[in-house]
Amino acid sequence: MFHYLLLLLTFFILQSQAANPILFCKCFCGSNSTIFELPMMDPKPCANCTKQFCLDNVEDGMCDGIADETCPSNDFRTNCFARDSVKDESIVFLFLILTVGLLISAAVKPHFQQWREERRIRNDYTAVASQER
Repeated sequence: MFHYLLLLLTFFILQSQAANPILFCKCFCGSNSTIFELPMMDPKPCANCTKQFCLDNVEDGMCDGIADETCPSNDFRTNCFARDSVKDESIVFLFLILTVGLLISAAVKPHFQQWREERRIRNDYTAVASQER
């Protein structure tokens, strides 16, 4: 019963974490780069990771020579990504649960087998030979 409750709790924790992914926009200005967290108000937040978004948010002087979004520049790039995706987190979380479970079962197994053997011996009985008269 305890295992089912633990499994259910794990499922709900993973679902609550999966409900709120965090996306980032990485702006490359030549050899410099800056990472900004994207607002999650839009259904497609990666659509906001544009050159103009980067120009509005970067520090002054970081992107000198790139005046606005109409200015073509080969040195300017943007990249939208999710750090620590839900899939990665769930794989690591399940790996840790399985590892801890295996360690606990390896530690408990000898004691359980000894207890089971003692119980079997205690419950065994030998029929007493009957004396016929």
